[in-house]
Amino acid sequence: NTWDPEAQYEGKVYGQWGESAWDNGHGTYPGSDFHHNGDLKDYFEPWEINLGKIYGTMDDLRLESPRVQEKYIAMTKALIASTDVDGFRVDTPMQVPLEFFKSWAPAVREHARSLGKERFGLFGEFFVTTERFATMTGRGKTPDMYGHDAFIDGPATLKGGIDYSYYWYFVTTLVRKKPEFTDGFPLAYKNEGLMLDTVDPVTEQSEFAMWTFCNNHDNWRLQSMTGTAQMRMCIAIISFWPGVPLHYAGDEQDLDTPGSALDGWAREELSASMAWRAVRTTLEGNPADRDNFDMTSSSYRYVQRLNAMRRAYFGNFGSEQCDVVETPADKIPDVLVFTRGCTDAGRVTLIANFHSSHSKDVSVATPWAQGMQVFDILAERGAA
Repeated sequence: NTWDPEAQYEGKVYGQWGESAWDNGHGTYPGSDFHHNGDLKDYFEPWEINLGKIYGTMDDLRLESPRVQEKYIAMTKALIASTDVDGFRVDTPMQVPLEFFKSWAPAVREHARSLGKERFGLFGEFFVTTERFATMTGRGKTPDMYGHDAFIDGPATLKGGIDYSYYWYFVTTLVRKKPEFTDGFPLAYKNEGLMLDTVDPVTEQSEFAMWTFCNNHDNWRLQSMTGTAQMRMCIAIISFWPGVPLHYAGDEQDLDTPGSALDGWAREELSASMAWRAVRTTLEGNPADRDNFDMTSSSYRYVQRLNAMRRAYFGNFGSEQCDVVETPADKIPDVLVFTRGCTDAGRVTLIANFHSSHSKDVSVATPWAQGMQVFDILAERGAA
């Protein structure tokens, strides 16, 4: 760890709004595999979020260094070969200089292909602004590139990631009871279409691969703040929305214990413990105090039906038409309506009422010819 008063950090970094920054100063420890820049406190300061020590305890690797990149690539190759994994979910990628992903991602994909893994998945946890994760999705884009066939120099990096944009609209409309923000879903999708590079480096076609979700371990479960009906509506929406739906462990068992990882537990409800009897969430007690892997539970069957429908309509994703979302020209207050499908004949229309206190009668245009018989594909028939 020798101090070099003339040394500078290599490459550029990006901030929360997609802005770039360079090292205009001098002095660092270029021979070290770690940064020596103090704690990460200001997540909106480009240098801190890329080079700072998170929580003041986790030493930050000097990932913009080619020497460190080579070590990390070697480690990743060994991990893939030894465990036979088919992809990685990268935690907090917004705290990593983009130069690292420009080197690491293509090396990982090439190694995976040598093992017969043609579509190795690389996804990030995008708990960050859309402008920031736009820089590390595909080849990456900065604000001046939105809506244009222009990209950050270098190869594709992450294919997609955990997208909080839609989650916050679920929280706003259902938990905070502001259904007037329902129009945020198609608006977010339209904006992401302009901001993100969704071209897959293997197929060379556009594939919207963001991960959408209703729950996560950093927040209380949606059903504990609203109810089962709202939770099931959320699951139905993400099942047919473009991208990849994520199901948080326990939702299929109606687990609804208040709290999150920040409160001391996250997925612990799945464990067998009499402690959950002390946290009653229903008149019958706590759903966590029973078989948490019950494949006959109503919510488990509900998720299975959704998955089966998703496979039937979108399982053979083969064209960019699959990602086309049609919404009514005229806004319907508090109601989300969208139609999508991979073929003209195989399209699904979803209608969701976000108003929590009363039902609504609405008229919407559909893609089907007059006289076509339609039915509710979510309804369970013949269940005991």
